[in-house]
Amino acid sequence: MIAIIARKELLALYRDRRVLILGLGLLAVWAMLYAAALGQQQRQQAERAEIGETTRAQWDKQGIKHPHRGAHFGMYAFRPHAPLSAFDPGIEPYVGQALWLEPHRRNMARFNPAADGGPGARFGHIAPAFLLAGLFPLLIMALAFSQATQERELGTLRMLQSMGVSNRALLAGKLLAITGCLTAVFLPVFALLALGAIGELAPAGLLPRIAGLAAVYLLYYLITAALGLAVGAFSAGSRGALFVLAVVWAVFVLAAPRAASAIAQGSVPLPSGSQFWAAIAHDYKHGLPGDPDLATQVRDFEAGLLRRYGVASLSQVPIGVNAARRLLRDAYADKVHAHHFDALWARYMRQQRLLRWAGVFSPTIPLAATSAALSGTSLAHQRHFEEAAEQYRQAFNASIDEWDMAHTHGQVSYETEYAADSVWQSVRPFQYSPPSLGFSLRTAGPDLMLLAGWAVAAIGLLGAAARRWQP
Repeated sequence: MIAIIARKELLALYRDRRVLILGLGLLAVWAMLYAAALGQQQRQQAERAEIGETTRAQWDKQGIKHPHRGAHFGMYAFRPHAPLSAFDPGIEPYVGQALWLEPHRRNMARFNPAADGGPGARFGHIAPAFLLAGLFPLLIMALAFSQATQERELGTLRMLQSMGVSNRALLAGKLLAITGCLTAVFLPVFALLALGAIGELAPAGLLPRIAGLAAVYLLYYLITAALGLAVGAFSAGSRGALFVLAVVWAVFVLAAPRAASAIAQGSVPLPSGSQFWAAIAHDYKHGLPGDPDLATQVRDFEAGLLRRYGVASLSQVPIGVNAARRLLRDAYADKVHAHHFDALWARYMRQQRLLRWAGVFSPTIPLAATSAALSGTSLAHQRHFEEAAEQYRQAFNASIDEWDMAHTHGQVSYETEYAADSVWQSVRPFQYSPPSLGFSLRTAGPDLMLLAGWAVAAIGLLGAAARRWQP
C-alpha cells in the first residue's frame, strides 16, 4: 500500500511542473554559487603557492650569516585549501591562512579572509552549503505541508479513509515520495561537487566524503519533510501550517545557531591577546607550576655541562655553549607555549560542546558541524594543521641550533659568517598531510548522533500526527 501511494505521489509531483521548474532553478543557482566559490578557491590557492615559493626561495638564498640570525629570518607555513572548502568553507574564512614560523615563539595563524575581504564582503558571500542547509529546507517544508493539508481541503482524505487507507500508510507514502523527489533533485548537486573537487584530492579520499555529505544532507531533508508533513496533518488549514513552519524554519536556521553562538562565547570567554601573551612571558621566565624559574634551569644546565665534559669553565666545553643553551631555553619555551595553547584550544572545544548541546533545538546546528567535518573545514582540522606546523617549526629551529652547537665550541658561538646557503637548504620544506576521513567522522560523531535523534523524533511526530489526522 505504501509503495502504491508513493508511486502515485511521485507521479503527481512529476506532473506538477512547478516542482520540476523549482528544482531545476535551485540546481542552477547552486551550481553558479559553487562555480564562483571554486574559482575563488583556486585563485587563493594559486596566490598561496606563489607566496610560499617566493618565501622559500628567500629562505634558501639568504646567504652567509650566523645560523641563529638566519633562523630568525623565518618562513611561512600555509594551510592548503581543503578539497571541499568551496562547498562548505566552515571556519576557514574566520581563521588565519598562514603561520609565521620563527625561533623562541609560537605564533597564531594570521591573514583570515573575512578580515581581508572588508565589510562589503560580508553581504555578498553565500556559501553553497548554506544554500542547501538554510534555504532549501524552507521550500521542502512548504512542499511537504501542502501534501497533507490538500488532502483535507480537497476532501480526498475522507474518501481515502472510507476505502480503508490508513493515515499512517498515506503519510508514509507521501514521505517516501518526497524523499525520492529530493534525492532526484539533489544527487546532481553532489555529482557536480565531485566533478569540481576531483582535481584536489585522490578519488579514494574524495568520493567517500561526498557520499557522506550526500547521506547527511538527505537525512536532514528527511527530517524537514517529516516535520512539514506532521505540521500539515496537525493543522486545520494551509495558512496556519505555513505560519508554524515559517517560525520553525526561522528558529532552526536563524535564531538557534546565533543564540547558541552568543551563549557559548559568553559562557566560555577567551583571553585577550595581551593577557594570553603576558601569561606566556610570565611562565617562561618564572616557570610553570612545579618547575624552577628559567634562570635556575640555565644554571643547572651549565653545571651539568661542566660535569659531563669534566672541565672547569664553559670556555673549555667542546660544543657551542650558546647554541646548547638556546636549545634548552627553546625547549622550555615550547613547553610553556604548548601549555597555554592547549588551554586556549580547550576553551574553543568547550564552546563547541555548548554549540553541540544547542543542536537539541535545531537540526541545522549538527548538520553544519558534520558538513564542516566531512569537508575538512572544522575547528578540529584547523588545530590539526596548526599542531603540524608547530612540530615543523620546532624541528627546523632545533636542527639549525644543533648545527651551530656542533660547529662551534666554548661559551661564545663565534659571530663569524660561517653558515652558508647549504644550511638553509638542508631544512626540508613544510609538507602538510590533512587528516583522514576517519578523523572527520570521529570529530562529527556526536553531531551525527544528534541528527539521527532528530530523525527519530521527526518520524515519531509524524506517527502522532497520523493518529490525529482527520478530514
